Amino acid sequence: MKALVDLARSLEGRTVAVLLLAVLLVHGGALTIYRRSAAAAADEAFATEVARQLVLAREAVLRRPPDARATEAKALSSNHFEIGWDPRGQARTATATDPVLRDLRDRLVALEPILDPGLTLTLEAPNEPLHRQDLRGSFPLLDGGALTFRSAHGPSLNPVTPWASLATAMAILIGVAAVVLMHRIAGPLRELTQATGRIGHGAVVRLPEIGPDEMRGIARALNAMQDRIHRLVGERTQALAAVSHDLRTPMARLRLRLDRVEDEGERRAMASDLDEMQAMVEATLAYLRGDADPETRQVTNVASVLMGIADASVDANRDVVFEGPARALATVRSSAFRRALENLVDNGVRYGTRVRIGLRVEDAAMMLQVDDDGPGIPPAEIARAFEPFVRLEGSRNRNTGGTGLGLTIAKRAVEADGGSLELINRPGGGLRAAIRLPRAGSGG
Repeated sequence: MKALVDLARSLEGRTVAVLLLAVLLVHGGALTIYRRSAAAAADEAFATEVARQLVLAREAVLRRPPDARATEAKALSSNHFEIGWDPRGQARTATATDPVLRDLRDRLVALEPILDPGLTLTLEAPNEPLHRQDLRGSFPLLDGGALTFRSAHGPSLNPVTPWASLATAMAILIGVAAVVLMHRIAGPLRELTQATGRIGHGAVVRLPEIGPDEMRGIARALNAMQDRIHRLVGERTQALAAVSHDLRTPMARLRLRLDRVEDEGERRAMASDLDEMQAMVEATLAYLRGDADPETRQVTNVASVLMGIADASVDANRDVVFEGPARALATVRSSAFRRALENLVDNGVRYGTRVRIGLRVEDAAMMLQVDDDGPGIPPAEIARAFEPFVRLEGSRNRNTGGTGLGLTIAKRAVEADGGSLELINRPGGGLRAAIRLPRAGSGG
């Protein structure tokens, strides 16, 4: 059902629907016109033949004496057109013509005026089920008798002809050809859509330059745009990484000079500043590496990583507890994933007093939760929390404000492994970082 809905919403599905509707309308209109014209021609020929037969029968019967007219009428009959003689025909001719046969009666009278007045037509034959659609009628003669007749009335009821069958077959072939052609045209567009979805997540995604000229032009322009953007980003990253790396040398020299500072309080303040600078440099380098991190994905026991983070936090006198199974496998970049979880735990400890790490394993995915007891985030600011270098807390003190990159790096690392990260304010207070991560082998 979802596939049908997606097809109906796609350009290919809508175009095919329009083409098939156009083919059906044209074919239906052509068949209707043909049927009406063929039926009109058949009815015209039928009326001409009936009128001629009746006039000939009238002349032949009138030349016979009354006692021989029944025999003459029978001699004039055939398998498809029966003539009869009724000496009591006045009562029968009083029957009105069926409304559906008025056009035929008018046509017969127009062809042979001698048949008017008195000509009546009917399709009624209640006692003969096999002949209920036969045309029956009568018209009076000058001496008081009446001629009766019966003829198969079928020409306009048989619209199926070889031409109609051929036209239907051609319409079906045109419809199939339209579907196949549209599918081939939409193929490069689907590939282009899928490829563009991978743009911006690391290396350059080379789009295939296939399909119509317009599709080739779009793919060529996107490839050129990627090259330019990738080159600019690379140059910016190299410049910032070089500056960040070069900052390590003067920071190292400053640490060596700290020992010469005699004031204990001043020395601790300077050491804190250097720690903050080093943390900012390391976070900036981690952010700039981003998806270009050469680390490969491998099957990892996520539960073991979480337990290790909790144990390290406890060793650092922080209130961090892990609750969950001892084994849960996922395909991740181990170092990047661990750094992402450490950033979330650090964020929780910075704004709260304790952190609870939860892990729940489902059929195709696992749910990780990092809960703190801090003040939470205003709902309108949650989206901004993932923006780089954004500090929702106004202070520039590292103990409360951080570097503004921890959540950004965590979200990028989780999404690179096929997962998702969202921040939720807990009903009882505090913030929850909820991660959904595909299990190893789930295809997610």
